[in-house]
Amino acid sequence: MKNIFKITTVIALLFFIINGCTKEDFDETPEYVTDWTANTSIADLKAKYSTVPAKIDTNIIIKGIVVSSDKEGNFYKELFIQDETGAISIRLDNGYLYTKYPVGRLVYINCQGLYIGTYNQVYQLGLGANIDRINSALIEDYVDISAGGTPVTPATLTIDKLADSLIGTFIRLENVEFSNFNTTYADNNVSYTTRNISDCSGNTVVMSTSSYADFAKDSLPQGNGTIDAVLSKFQGAYQLRINTTDDVNLTGSRCTK
Repeated sequence: MKNIFKITTVIALLFFIINGCTKEDFDETPEYVTDWTANTSIADLKAKYSTVPAKIDTNIIIKGIVVSSDKEGNFYKELFIQDETGAISIRLDNGYLYTKYPVGRLVYINCQGLYIGTYNQVYQLGLGANIDRINSALIEDYVDISAGGTPVTPATLTIDKLADSLIGTFIRLENVEFSNFNTTYADNNVSYTTRNISDCSGNTVVMSTSSYADFAKDSLPQGNGTIDAVLSKFQGAYQLRINTTDDVNLTGSRCTK
């Protein structure tokens, strides 16, 4: 009986030890700490390199909050970050970026050695004069994360107030609706599909959706309301790019029938 009691006691102790370790591992939120310090705003970086593409050969570190997400497939191997002065895209040769860089994450970018350029007026950071994606093995040399970030509150505006200074930032358009809602977010066999969005004053803008997005085949909502999106530009026209259909809230009465 004594041996059985000892064995039972040992098993019980092991159970509590294992449970204690497990609880500690899963209940504690990791606090990411970086020793990088931002010394330049995103707007100042763009102003310094107004002629692009250009190699950044000085010690420049920027920081910003992540506003894009590849979780549902509408963004691919790029990360948009935003500070109080503007936004920029970081081209990264890695998938599932949302697992380490979710929306709201505070990110620091060591720009020295990177190239800055534009694609359809969207500022980008990457490697080489072609602004290639940063190889996955090198990402941590240029990108670091820290605690303290919170999701950006989108700037609320109307279609006629869209401006180049807002490109790459997270915005909210109000009083808008899909011009033709009898379709899906994206078509088959094309990389991206654009759908027209209008307001009650007749202003228009397009939403661009990847055919690889999880919601590509979802039907467009029929009502009027708000859309939260990252503002982009292509061939001189503004475009909206959403992270998820949760950011499309069109439940009000349409202004057009």
